[in-house]
Amino acid sequence: MRTWKAYVIALITLITGVAGTAHSIARAVEVPEAVVRQFSGSKGAAPAVGEAAGQLPQQQPEEGAKLLLKAEPADGQIVLTWASTAAPKSPEETPSNYVIHYGTEPNAYGNKVDAGLAATFRIQNLTNERPYFVRVMGYNADRKLVLSSEEARVIPMSPDASASSLERAFARQSPTLLDKLEPTPLNRSLRQFGYEFFKNSLASLAVTENLPVGPDYVVGPGDSIRIDVWGSFTARYEPTVDRNGEILIPRIGPVKLWGLTYGQAREAIDKALARYYKGYELNVTLGSLRTIQVYVVGEVETPGVYSVSSLATVVNALAAAGGPSKNGSLRSIRVSRPGAEPRAIDLYDMFLTGDRSNDVRLQNGDTVFVPVIGPVVAVAGEVRRPGIYELKGATPLARLVAMAGGITAAGDTGRIQLERIEGNSARVVLDYEPKGGDLEAELSRVDLKDRDMVTVFPVFDAVRKVVTLTGNVTRPGAYQLKEGMRVRDILPDPSALLPESYLESAEITRLALPEYRREVVTFNLRAAMQGDPKENLPLQEQDTVRVFSRAEMLEKHTVSISGAVLNPGSYEYFPRMTVRDLVTVAGSPKRNAFLGSAELTRINVTGDGARASRQDINLEKAMAGDPEHNLPLQTDDVLIVRSIENWLEASDRFVTLRGEVKFPGTYSIAKGERLSSVIARAGGYTEHSCLKGAKFTRRSVREEQQRRMDEVIARTEQDVYRKQAELSSVATSREELEATKAALDGLLRSLAKLKTTRAEGRVVIRLAQVEALAHSSYDLELEGGDELYVPPTPSVVSVMGSVYNPTSFLHISERDVAYYLERSGGATRDAELDDLYIIKADGSVFSRQQSSFGIRWDDYARRWTFGGFLSSPLEPGDTLVVPQKLERTAWMREIKDITTILSQVAITAGVIIAAGL
Repeated sequence: MRTWKAYVIALITLITGVAGTAHSIARAVEVPEAVVRQFSGSKGAAPAVGEAAGQLPQQQPEEGAKLLLKAEPADGQIVLTWASTAAPKSPEETPSNYVIHYGTEPNAYGNKVDAGLAATFRIQNLTNERPYFVRVMGYNADRKLVLSSEEARVIPMSPDASASSLERAFARQSPTLLDKLEPTPLNRSLRQFGYEFFKNSLASLAVTENLPVGPDYVVGPGDSIRIDVWGSFTARYEPTVDRNGEILIPRIGPVKLWGLTYGQAREAIDKALARYYKGYELNVTLGSLRTIQVYVVGEVETPGVYSVSSLATVVNALAAAGGPSKNGSLRSIRVSRPGAEPRAIDLYDMFLTGDRSNDVRLQNGDTVFVPVIGPVVAVAGEVRRPGIYELKGATPLARLVAMAGGITAAGDTGRIQLERIEGNSARVVLDYEPKGGDLEAELSRVDLKDRDMVTVFPVFDAVRKVVTLTGNVTRPGAYQLKEGMRVRDILPDPSALLPESYLESAEITRLALPEYRREVVTFNLRAAMQGDPKENLPLQEQDTVRVFSRAEMLEKHTVSISGAVLNPGSYEYFPRMTVRDLVTVAGSPKRNAFLGSAELTRINVTGDGARASRQDINLEKAMAGDPEHNLPLQTDDVLIVRSIENWLEASDRFVTLRGEVKFPGTYSIAKGERLSSVIARAGGYTEHSCLKGAKFTRRSVREEQQRRMDEVIARTEQDVYRKQAELSSVATSREELEATKAALDGLLRSLAKLKTTRAEGRVVIRLAQVEALAHSSYDLELEGGDELYVPPTPSVVSVMGSVYNPTSFLHISERDVAYYLERSGGATRDAELDDLYIIKADGSVFSRQQSSFGIRWDDYARRWTFGGFLSSPLEPGDTLVVPQKLERTAWMREIKDITTILSQVAITAGVIIAAGL
């Protein structure tokens, strides 16, 4: 296990090592990964103590009031609205801040937002088509949780996804039988009808005191009466009906109003005043109204006792309780009142027709009871309001269709299917195919049962009695098929065509009966528009007529120009095109163009072969219009515009000198200029320069190295994947399997990082003083983009790899490999001493294999040296690399071969290996 870990460390170092000169040092450092979870903060009042962002508080709100939450999806957003089910009883129960928690997992929220005292909020920057879970919590001034909503699940949708069925139906292109047709899937995701009303009724929860009251309003204790008198005397009284049901009017005394309607109360007050005054006018209005307590029980979202306005009706009380649950009935709601018969209320009267005559006004102590839902049926498909409906009594199929809004124009009335559960034992399918007569009357004879599923299928999607025109025409699309219709009826003349239409051929794609087999018929479009009966073919239903463009049917004729022009390339050939026309299309000749001579290459087809001919022309005369040189062109001609002699492009005129030269910078060069010349122009080297460590890079070499690196990386990646596939069948033990798998995974990660590494384009050179360099083979002819870096003289030697202390040492003259190896603690137990190598300061490599006989040629000293590799002296900037041994299994040896290749790629990119290679 320790072996493959060392190789992974080595590969990490390979990628993250220091790119640059050979005397740079890289060390592999193993850093553990840290996982940090960050939560968004809030700017308003803080949540309960101990509550982390995105986490639910440990405390729970007290029993009683709750938040009713309405969550609506939008495009990348969720729109929230909430309200409390009851007014707070004390300041401690009053929220001073609402916090919205949301995330993508139920009961595990990763985000929270402070909403302050707002009752609405819009969560933005969400992902469409992804479920989100939302909960709103209210905190008081002491940061105590006092209100909480139920968790809501919402899926934001794009505008297209949220479009209505009608919008989608009209936006869809109607297909023909020639198109690929697939059955329209039946949407069985139906919702129970009517329950959304209460989720959208949060605004009705607020007690409204300014609503007008009718003359039948019954006055009771708590109502405020406003009495205005003018005439013989002027007065204003605002008494409140006390618990005895009376109001006290000064000088008049008590007046009993309890149990009287609003109209009767006015008469009672008028009579009381008339006993003492005459000649006055009276106006009686109601001020603030009393609240009453009602009981909402049964299958509702939040059953309990509610304080509502004395004007509240059954619907208001149900809305205060969150509405009936989806297990509660909407058609058999009962209102019980002491001393009176219970009254049944069917909410479908209001939902379907708007009739609220049965929505009775409540009185104090009334009980609203919602029983369990009764029999239900579902209707899907082409009806205006698909859904699940509750039945009440015997209900025929026609009544269900009417409740669903009726069958749409796209519904197939020839087949209506009913899926039914018979005898609590089997599910059967019944098809009703009305045959003439009144559809509603026939459907009225079909009685529905609990859990029936009715499906109204759509009509066939394909458009009938149609022909289609496509291609290079001015008015493509579908056309009505008329009796005796022919091609000329939809393409009467060339004005129906777009420019560059191909008139010699067009095609008709049609379906051949009886098996509707596709076939293609071609005709001459030019002759058809001229009325030729052979070509003006009769059209059949579902035919598609296609008109081609010339570009689709004819080979594109081109001519080409290359060389010293602004925009070399291939251009479309036109009849009577000349040399001057082609040069003009290409922009114009460049400043370095040689106008005295250009070469025109032409392909001449003779018999069964082709022969190329070349002709020199004077481009200057051709541009002046001389007919002897401004020759007419033919298809596939190639014009070559030559450049003047010794011309260099802008990118090829400059080289860069950096480091220890007297005047570093960018220098222009002439064609054929050499390195020694530019160094001399830069003033030569400084006294601190290290000529042996010079680094010379070239753009063309960099591009070639990069191409080879990419090839090696791609080939190595394939080898790793192949070995991964063979791993389970070759490994001899579980430990070997895990070790090898880990090593291969490390190689893949290293390959991914190595793909981002760019080649340096370094060329190993050996600098000398300017005079000596000018007479050596290293005095290179310069190219544009070349760079020379002359480093300062280094003072250290580096030892890296499988040693006890990989580090850098101060260079001591005449000290050899053995000395520095000993100073670093010596080689470790798993070091591969036979493969030691030195990376010289100039980028060249000297390995132990090169001195196996103890005799070698020192190219710097120009002499033979004696002694083994360990006796080799190290110079400033040199790096000694001690590879690691890996010979335990054949598999690991193959991995070492791969890592050796990667090491070579990394060195090409200018990266030094720290360990393990």
